[in-house]
Amino acid sequence: MILGVSLYPEQEKLEDIDRYLEMASRYGFTKIFTSLFSVQGTREEVIAYFKNFTDIAHKYKMKVSGDANGQFFSRMGATETDLSVFKEMGIDIIRMDFSFNDERDAVLINNKEGIGIEMSTAFISVIEKALANGADPKNLSTCHNFYPERYTAPSLQAINEVNEYWKAKGIPVAIFISSQQKGTHGPWPVSDGLPTIEAHRTLPLEVQLKHCLALKNVDEILIGNAYASEEEFKAVAAVMEKAYIEIPVNKELGAYGAMLPHGNMKRIPFKIDVEEGLTELEREILFDYPNHSDVGDCLNYMLRSRWPRVVYRGRPIPPRVSDRTRYTRGDVVIVNDNLAHYRGEVQIVLKDMEADGQRNLLGRIREEEIMILDHMGAHDSFTFVE
Repeated sequence: MILGVSLYPEQEKLEDIDRYLEMASRYGFTKIFTSLFSVQGTREEVIAYFKNFTDIAHKYKMKVSGDANGQFFSRMGATETDLSVFKEMGIDIIRMDFSFNDERDAVLINNKEGIGIEMSTAFISVIEKALANGADPKNLSTCHNFYPERYTAPSLQAINEVNEYWKAKGIPVAIFISSQQKGTHGPWPVSDGLPTIEAHRTLPLEVQLKHCLALKNVDEILIGNAYASEEEFKAVAAVMEKAYIEIPVNKELGAYGAMLPHGNMKRIPFKIDVEEGLTELEREILFDYPNHSDVGDCLNYMLRSRWPRVVYRGRPIPPRVSDRTRYTRGDVVIVNDNLAHYRGEVQIVLKDMEADGQRNLLGRIREEEIMILDHMGAHDSFTFVE
C-alpha cells in the first residue's frame, strides 16, 4: 500500500512543507498530491516554485503528483506531445483534471518524458478509449476525488464498485482519507475534512486506513487535508507495521507447519478492548499467533481462526464465568476446555450467538472498526492490538 499526503502550496510556506515532508517520510509516506494550477505568477515563477517544491520532496525520496487542468496546460505551453515543462519542474506524475477525450489521451499516457499519468476514477470512457488507442496501462493510474463539503462524498458502495472495475483492469486506484486534526485545510476555506468516502469523514485516520486495507481494491491512500499530526502518522505507521509481515514456516510442527499460512502476509490489525482476567495463554494466542484467518467454508456466525487449536494442542483453557447470555457482532471469543476438540480456536462473532459456556470472552473490537468486518472473507488475515 502506497501512502501519501496532500499539500496546497498557495497556502503554505516552503519551510513548513519541508518540516511536514520530513516527518511524513519518517513514517513511511512516499507520495505527495498537490495542485499545480493554484500557484500564481509567470510561467518562469511557477516553474521555479515547483522546482524548489519537488527538490524538497525528492530529498525525502517522495514522488510528486501534480493536479493540472486544461488552462494550466495552455498557460505553461504544455501539449500531449511535449511535457518538458513538467519535467523541468520535477513533477513525477500528472494528475489530469481534464481529458482530451480523443487519441491525444493515448499519446499523453505514452509520453516520451516518462511522466506517470493519473486520471480520475470517473473517466471510464476516456480511459477505455485511450487504451483502445494504444495507451500503455503500465504508465496509467487512477485517483478518486475528495469532498470538502460535509455529506457530499459518495457512499462506500459506489466507491467500491468503481474500485472493483479498475482492479479488474489491473489499473491502480488511489483514495483520499481525512486527518482529524483541528485546523486542517484543503484547497478551499473549509475544515470538514477531505475524504473520498462520506462514512470516513469523522473516523480516526488509522481506522480509515484499516478499512481501505480490508477493501482489497485500493492501491494508494492519500491524506487529503494538511497538516496531519505526528500522533496520526505514528498511528498509521503502527497499523502498517502490524498489517504487513513475513511469517516463517513453523518447523516445530513438522508437516503441519508447512500447511500453516506463511510468507509475506497482509493482516487487518483490529483494535480490541480486552476483558479482565485473561490467562497468559489466552493473551499469547490472541496477540502473538501471527496469522488468524478463516478458511471460508462456514462464514456465517463467525470468523474462525482454527490453526491455533493445532499449534496449542493439549494446552488447557479453563472455562471462565461470564455474565453474558449472548455474544454479539464484534465480540472475540476462544473455545475452552468444555469443547476440547476445538480448544484454542479464536472466533470473531458476526451474528448474535448464545453464550453456552464453551467459549471464553476475550474482548470486543472497537465500535468504529466493526464495519471492517463487512469486508472480511475467506483467507483474509487478521490480528489484534490493544
